[in-house]
Amino acid sequence: MSEPTKLFGTYPQNQEGLFMQRIPVFAGVITPEQLHEVAQLAIDFTNSSPLHVTTRQDIELHNVPESKRQAVLDRLEAIAFSTYGAGGDNIRNMTVCPCCEFNSAAYDVWPLAQHLKKALQENPIRENMPRKFKISFAGCSHPQTRPFVNDLSFLATSAAAVCVIGAGSLGARPETGIVLYEQLAVNDVIALTFAAIRLFKDHGDRENRRKARLRHIRQRLGNVEFLDLLHDYFLKEKENRVSSQIELTNGQEDWSQVATIQTVAGDLDPQHALILAQAAIEANAHIRINFHHGLDIYAQSAFDLPEELMPFTNLPRIVACPGDSTCTNGLTNCPGLAAELSKALKDNINFKGKTIAISGCPNNCAHSAIANIGLVGRLKTIDGIKQEVYQVLLNGDNGVSERLADPAEIVPAKDVVKYLLELDP
Repeated sequence: MSEPTKLFGTYPQNQEGLFMQRIPVFAGVITPEQLHEVAQLAIDFTNSSPLHVTTRQDIELHNVPESKRQAVLDRLEAIAFSTYGAGGDNIRNMTVCPCCEFNSAAYDVWPLAQHLKKALQENPIRENMPRKFKISFAGCSHPQTRPFVNDLSFLATSAAAVCVIGAGSLGARPETGIVLYEQLAVNDVIALTFAAIRLFKDHGDRENRRKARLRHIRQRLGNVEFLDLLHDYFLKEKENRVSSQIELTNGQEDWSQVATIQTVAGDLDPQHALILAQAAIEANAHIRINFHHGLDIYAQSAFDLPEELMPFTNLPRIVACPGDSTCTNGLTNCPGLAAELSKALKDNINFKGKTIAISGCPNNCAHSAIANIGLVGRLKTIDGIKQEVYQVLLNGDNGVSERLADPAEIVPAKDVVKYLLELDP
C-alpha cells in the first residue's frame, strides 16, 4: 500500500479488498448534520458496519470496498472533513479536551488549537516527517487529553499562559513525557510547535521506525540536552515569526453536559448514530467526541434522549482497539471482551469513573499502559494449547501524570471478567 494512501487515513484490513477509512474530527467537534452523513456513508458503502469512535477524537469506517474508497473521500470532503494527516508520518488529528468549551471554570482552548491548525495547514513543514506527531490541548484541571503521552501537550494555566508537556508516547515500550515549559506565553504556542517539529525532522531516526518518535530523541540526548536543544530551536523560530496575539477566555456558562453515549468497544451502529443526530438537531445540542469511545452531549437544558439510545447512557468506560477483528497486528478479540465486560460491569459502582483499556497486542493502541485498568493481549501456550491471554496493568491515571500502570497478573481471556469482578479497583 502506498504512503500517500496512508496519509489520507486509508488502511487495509485483514479481509482482502476491504479497507478502514479514518476520519479526523478536529477537537472532536462534529455537528449533528455531519454525524448524520457519516452514518449514511456507513449504510451506503460498508453494508451498515458500525462507526468506530476512536480514543483520539476520530471516527473510522470499516469494511470499505476498494472500489468505493474515492467515493467515500468525496462524500467526506463535501461535509468539510479532510482526511489528510489521518495516518502515516504526519501531524495527526489535534485533540482538545471536550469539556473546556462548556466549563466556566476552565479555559476554552479550542480557538488556540484552531489557530495552530491553520498555521500548520498553510506551511509545508508537516511534509517528510520521520514519524507521526501528536498534539493536544486542554484548559481544565483534569484533562482527558492524556498530556503525558503526546509529542506536545498544551495545558492552559491562565488566559495568557500554558504549561507545555511533551516527548512522550506509548507503543510496545511506553514512556511518559516531561514538562518542557512550566509557563509559556499563549502567543508563543505556534512558534514552539514549529520549533519542536523542526527539531523532530532534523534529529528524528529515519532508519528505525521503532525509535523515530520525538521522545526517542529525548532518550538519546538526555532530558537536559534535549530541553536545551528545543529552546535553541524555539528562540530561532521566534526571531523569524511575528508573535500571535491571543488571549484565552473561560468556557461558556449556559451550557452543560447532559449525557454521554458510551459505545461498546467504540462501535456505534449507524442507525443509532442517525437517531442521535436527529435528537441533537431537535434539542439544539452540541456533540463532542471524548477520549474513551464516547460522544458527550452538551445542551442549555436537559432533554430526553430517544429510547433507542438509553442503553448506552449507563455503560462502564471501556476502551478497546479492534484487535484481531480487522487489525493486522491484533492477537486477541478485544471487541468481544469489551462486550462481555460492558454487560458484566454495568451499574457496578466500583468501576464508576474508571477507564478499562483493552489492547489486542503490545502496541498499546487502547492506551492500556496508562489506564486505571489495562489489558494487553497476548498468545500463550498453556497445557499445550495456544490461547488468548491478557497482561493486566493497574493504577495508571490515564496520562494525566507521568505515572505508568503497574504490571499485575497474566490472565486467560476466558477468566478476565471473573478476575475484574474480584478486583478492588
